[in-house]
Parts: sequence; structure tokens; C-alpha cells
Amino acid sequence: MSTQVEKRSGSSLEAGAISLPGVLMQAITHIGPAVGLLFTVQAIAGVAGVAVPVALGIGGLAMALVAVSVIQLSKKVSSAGGYFTWVSTIIGPRTGFIVAWAFLLFEPIGAGITLAFMGGVLESTLKTAYGFDLPWWISALVGAAILTIVSLNGLKLSIRVVVALGAFEVAVGVALALTGLIHPGHGGFNFQPFFPTSASSFSGLFLGVVFSVFAFQGFEEVAPLAEESANPTKTLPRAVILSLAITIVFFIFIAWGLLVGWGTKDVASLVSNGSPALTFAQSVWGPFWILVVIAFINSILGIGTAVTNASTRVIFGMARAGVLPSGLAVIHSKRKTPTNAVLLQSLITVIVSIGGGFLLGTTGVFAFAGIIVTILVIVVYISGNLAMWRLYSKTYPAEYNRFTHLIVPIASSLLLLFVGYKTLFPLPSGVNAWAPIVAIGWLVIGVVIVMVLSARGRLGTLGRAGKAMVGGDPIDED
Repeated sequence: MSTQVEKRSGSSLEAGAISLPGVLMQAITHIGPAVGLLFTVQAIAGVAGVAVPVALGIGGLAMALVAVSVIQLSKKVSSAGGYFTWVSTIIGPRTGFIVAWAFLLFEPIGAGITLAFMGGVLESTLKTAYGFDLPWWISALVGAAILTIVSLNGLKLSIRVVVALGAFEVAVGVALALTGLIHPGHGGFNFQPFFPTSASSFSGLFLGVVFSVFAFQGFEEVAPLAEESANPTKTLPRAVILSLAITIVFFIFIAWGLLVGWGTKDVASLVSNGSPALTFAQSVWGPFWILVVIAFINSILGIGTAVTNASTRVIFGMARAGVLPSGLAVIHSKRKTPTNAVLLQSLITVIVSIGGGFLLGTTGVFAFAGIIVTILVIVVYISGNLAMWRLYSKTYPAEYNRFTHLIVPIASSLLLLFVGYKTLFPLPSGVNAWAPIVAIGWLVIGVVIVMVLSARGRLGTLGRAGKAMVGGDPIDED
């Protein structure tokens, strides 16, 4: 591969590279089904008691309201920029930049925090089960290398990897849940988890809903694949609808199966257990419990691949728009991958996973980043709701529907604000108290950048963003 860089007319990401199944699995794996099996169910049970499926159902419906905006926007504007393009084009370049700025913190770090988390889980699991000591950072570095190789070799390969990993982890999760229903623990086979009255408390149930909303975050990351999707105005909305429907049903089913298998009368011991899904798998599957660990590794790699796909396309789109350095708009002439954007993402992944893991611990970095992601993603989602209302009320008045384009985004935004409130109050303790400061500080820096550009008369840089990300000539690398 030559290092010569040149501009070529009409060069772009590979149009039509993936179809509906690939886009669908991009969203599903970004959510991380096996991670949900191992940790989300336990986290929600800790606050909501046995009524985990109820919290997941309410949280899923809440995210369905957010999905309405994604679906409606992707029907009219398809671009690798996702929310950045939508908000820049519809609301304005200043707001669009703030959305992109938020994205540049919460999305690219996703692969790193999950790899550090994976390393920590593998280290403790292998040491406990087999007495084998595998330092967490080795697993994290190997995972980062795998993600880089897969991503550099084209979207088609990375999507194939996503489909394979996602299908396996879903199959393992369903099998373990079925085992729990067939071999129930203390309390027997029952439907108690589906009754709101089974919740430990009303406030605990709604705190569980907050956790559920965070668990489903990621379904919207099909948007950055728009330019490479076949018939994106139809494919993306279908992928959003199907991914949410599938993951909501999946999470509710595995929660029910794990709770019944463990014993609905023993929820306290499930919450206090180090890893109840692994403990349960060891008790009912014997040596085959290792399949759950493999599914967890698959899930982390699937999340990392999906994150890399999404973040590199937005970085590429912003560079093509002139908002980021033009070198990040380089694409490989044959593979049609944003080469430099992938390499930048890989560097971020290594820094976050290794640096964050050593500074905060492999579990601590996951919790710390989770707070940051929740705050920033709320800003992005609400901006998308506003963009959807404005697009249809101003540009497509004939298609404007008061319920779909006004009431739904208002309800969604209010719910998101409630989630934000529950995330911030009471304030996180210990080192996590700095997480909201980091998130808010990041937004303030973005506002300052916009103000400086405005004062210097350089809003044209931001003004080109929304339009350029819909088309334009990137830089080709031979």
C-alpha cells in the first residue's frame, strides 16, 4: 500500500456494502446481549427485586420513543454522520457541533471500557476456576488488536464478524434461560417477575428502569452505516425497529429464565453473588458453563466492533466536512474503509482500556464511563427529538403528524431528563463523583469552541459540516 495521498472525484465509502441482517446485528451487538445476561439482570435486581422484566419492559418502551426520532430522521437524511448530520442540517451548525462533540467522547471510549471490563472478568474467572493467572491488560490488548485488524479489512468483514458473534451470544443466552425455566430454583416455575407488585419498592422499580434505558443504548448506531447500507431509507428504520424489538424480548426472557432458575425467593443471594449467571451455568451445565464465558468474550468483541464501525464513520464524516483534520477522511482505495479513522479509534481504545483500567480498575472504569455516557447520550437523543420535530413541521408539513412528531418527542425528552436526574441525584460517590464533572466539562469545552469559531467568523467550517457529510469527496489512499 502506497503512502501517497490524493483526492479523487467521487470516491466514498462503499455504497450498498451491507444489507438489513448486517445492519440489524450492528445494533444488536452494540447493545451487548451477553453483557446484559451477566450483569444487567443482576444490577436491576439489586434495586427492583424480582421485577426485573417489568423494569426492562418499561425501559424498552422508553427507548422505543427515542427510536421514533431515529426512524423518522433516517427516512429523510441518510449519512455517515448520524445525529451530527441530522442536527447540523436541520437545527444548525452550532448545535450540530455540540452533538458531534458529545459523540466524540462517549462513543469512541466504548470499545476501551468494555475491553478493560472483559480483561478483569477473565482474570478473576480463570483464576477462580482453573488457577490460571491471565493479567487483564493482556486480554484487553489482544482484543484491541483483533478489533483493529477486523475494522481495517472492510465493513463487510466486520459485519460478518458482528453477525457471527451476535448470533452465538444470543443462542447461549436463550439456552441458559430455557434451562432455568426447565430447572427452577427455590420458588419454582412462576410468572412473579412480570408483576410490578413484585418490585422491592416503587422507587426501586423506576431506578431499574433507568438501568434498563442505559442497557438498551446503542440501537441508534446503525445510522453511521447509512452510506454503506443497501437502500438506507428503508433498511435503517427496519433495523432500528427490529433490533429494539429483538433485544427487548431477549432481555426480558433471559431475566425471567435466570431469576426462575436461580429461585425467585432467593433474589438477595443472586444480587450478592459475584457473577450469578456464571454460577448458575456451572450448577446446571457442568463443564459447559464455559460457553457463557465464551459468549461474554464474543459480546465484548461484538460491542467493540460495532462501536468501531459507528465511531470511525462519524469521525470520517466530520473530517470530510472539514470539522476534523482532513487526514481522518482518508479511505482505502480497495477496501473503502476510513483507514486513519480506524487507526485513531484503535489508539483511543488502547489508551482508554489500559489507562482507565490501571487508574480506576477494570470494573471502576466501566461504572465511571457509564455515568459519562448516560449524560452525554441524553443530550444527543434530545437534540435528535428536536431535529425530528423541526424537520417535519418545517420541511415536510404535509407529512407532519402531531402525535408522532410532537407528542412522542416531548414524552421521550421528559423521560430522558428523568433518567438524567436519577443518574445525577443523589450524586455518585467516590471517584465516580468526577464523572458528571467530566461530562459537563466536555460539553462546556464544546460550547467554548463554537463561541471562538463564531467570534472569529469561522462558522463556515461548521456550516459546511451538515451538507458535506451528506456527500462530498473524501481523500483516497492507494
